[in-house]
Amino acid sequence: DALSATTLSALGGKTAGDVTVSNAVVISGTQAQVTAALVTADTKVEAGTADVTITGGGGDDINAEDLSAIGGATGGDVTVNEAINIVGTTAQVTAALVTDDTKVIATTATVALDAGQTPTVTQLNDIADATDGVVTATLAAAALADLGALATESDDDITITVNDGQGDALSATTLSALGGKTAGDVTVSNAVVISGTQAQVTAALV
Repeated sequence: DALSATTLSALGGKTAGDVTVSNAVVISGTQAQVTAALVTADTKVEAGTADVTITGGGGDDINAEDLSAIGGATGGDVTVNEAINIVGTTAQVTAALVTDDTKVIATTATVALDAGQTPTVTQLNDIADATDGVVTATLAAAALADLGALATESDDDITITVNDGQGDALSATTLSALGGKTAGDVTVSNAVVISGTQAQVTAALV
């Protein structure tokens, strides 16, 4: 059965006791409405097996921690049906999109990690794998060999710094492959030696 989040939170607000939804219903509403129904202490109900559909908010910034709080309130699926923009720290976005006990399904969402966040390649891959939307982030500086496992797409806006040491030999094909995994800037921070054919070097630098 489909239940309105606003109706549930209104009921929850009428008692200091527990309000329990005993069956696997489908609760729907905006993020704020679902938060009131499942998270906010004064209005929440217990719905541990419910599925949830979060409606509206297309293009809006939604805090990752608000989504993971909803995800942690039920063992059912929480699905975001609009292309929202999820914002937060690496840990907060991971909880919202990756961690089994708290994640939501948001396959069309975009993601923007907070300024100053520098996720590892593994953390960023896990986040990017959870959505088809554009992910915006800055990776921690690393050697080219350690960045090879990056699995983001060419339209993701990932800022990358390759910090191999001065004089280290880097393959032009490996660099261009890394450049193809982001729409953002890839910067080689030291005076390395890049080698390859004219075509390979052109792909890497031009």
